[in-house]
Order: sequence, then C-alpha cells, then structure tokens
Amino acid sequence: MKTPSLLILAGLLAIPALAADAPSKTTPPAEQKAASSNPVMAVTEAKLKAPFVLKDGAISQPTTTDANGGGRAVFTFKVATAGDYLVAGVVSAPDEDSNSFYLNIDAEPTDPLMIWDLEVTSGFEERIGNWRGSGDSGSGEFSPKVFKLTAGEHKLIVGGREPASLKSITIRPAK
Repeated sequence: MKTPSLLILAGLLAIPALAADAPSKTTPPAEQKAASSNPVMAVTEAKLKAPFVLKDGAISQPTTTDANGGGRAVFTFKVATAGDYLVAGVVSAPDEDSNSFYLNIDAEPTDPLMIWDLEVTSGFEERIGNWRGSGDSGSGEFSPKVFKLTAGEHKLIVGGREPASLKSITIRPAK
C-alpha cells in the first residue's frame, strides 16, 4: 500500500518542477507600452530640437515663434487597431500670450491650420488637442482634432509656438 502513496507523492512533486521548466511568455516593457490602448509619453521620450528646452520634466520655449522657427518634439508611438484617436497633453498655459503649440501626426504641422490653442491653465492640466483651422484662438475649427490612424507606428510632432509648457502626451481612442 505504500507504493501507490509514493507514486502519488512523486507525481505531485513533478508537476511544479515541470511547470518551472515550461517557457513563459513575457512581453518586454516597450511592447507593453506600444500595445497599450492609451500610451502616455513623457516629454523625456521625445526627440527634441531647440529652442525647446527641458526643465523640471516639461518642455517649453522662451519666445513666440512661427512654425519654422519653433522647437520641435517628436514622439513615436503605436496603436494596436486602426481608428479615430485624440491627443491629450498635460500642459501649462499661464496666460493668453503663452497658450499654444503646433500639432500634427505623421507630417509637419502647418501655420495657421494646425495651431493647438489651449485654454489658460492654473499650473499643469490636461487639454485635448485641437486645430485652429479657419477659426480663431478662442474657437478652433477642429475641436477636438480627431486623427484617423492606421494600426502600427506613428509620429506625433509638437511644434513650439508660444512659451507654453508640455509635460506629457496621451493618445486615446476618440470613442
């Protein structure tokens, strides 16, 4: 009668040993982020061009410029499925003279169509991306701006326009 008990005990001990040898599938952190439905990208992940400067975890530029003379931040991201997406940024826009960027996906932003006008903030707050289009700074034509994206990799380009500050960007479905 001791033989069956020993066989059962041996079998129970073998199961965890076999499971430990089984290959496990883990997704590298970069792929986890890429597959996320709402990738959040800190400005430290962007490729920056002057006059943007990074200070205290945010980017800004010291003066107002046009689309060609402003700073440039390029964020690379992936979306898992094709669809309509919004851009949301954590921004600081302290006054009417420091409350806009240029914004586009997969192509350079143009002036004045692709100006992202921000409501004035009290510190850093989230704002949804928009385009001025043929509107004005208080009432953009494309508000919010919905981007139709294919599945795969894209480049978000934020251009400096005024001395507003940007901490992070999130790409999320428009729903």
